[in-house]
Amino acid sequence: MGKFMDRLRSEVSTNRLVKLRHGVVVKRFKSKGPTETNVSVTIKDVEQGFVIDSDGYKNDVVLFLRKNKKDRV
Repeated sequence: MGKFMDRLRSEVSTNRLVKLRHGVVVKRFKSKGPTETNVSVTIKDVEQGFVIDSDGYKNDVVLFLRKNKKDRV
């Protein structure tokens, strides 16, 4: 798989990857702002740590990990 990824990286320009990251929607949420508009969170937003809704309200993007259900006490 390493050779495949190396070939893929060499064939795809960095510019194209950046544009792709900006357009890939990870999840849709309701904004925590006063109007609660729908917000599409992209890979870029996750990397930045925030997303701004159409009204200009800045929402923080936070990821967390938790144990599997069978491992929780």
